[in-house]
Amino acid sequence: MAVKLVLVVRADLGMGRGKIAAQAAHAAVAAALASIGRAEFAEWLSEGQPKVVLRVNSAEDLLAITVQATAAELPSQLVEDAGRTQLAPGTPTCCAVGPAAAERIDTVTGELSLL
Repeated sequence: MAVKLVLVVRADLGMGRGKIAAQAAHAAVAAALASIGRAEFAEWLSEGQPKVVLRVNSAEDLLAITVQATAAELPSQLVEDAGRTQLAPGTPTCCAVGPAAAERIDTVTGELSLL
């Protein structure tokens, strides 16, 4: 079974490349820490921690992905900005879905475009 982690980033916020990288890193770390001890986490590690970064164009779209992931019983982590630099505190910036079976994640994120 192929296992992956998908990071979904809001493209409508005008975040700089460094800010996007930091927010995606927050999501990836949160997802990894929340998955420690799960069989899919161990498999994801052994496969080289595959990741895909996708985009959405609004807070509503991002929140819809997290709701769909939860409904599909997929691990998900929503990141909200601390407000120290470019964005207002609490702004949802990205989410992580997984690590989990790629085919399960694709049912939620398969229609999204690459960032």
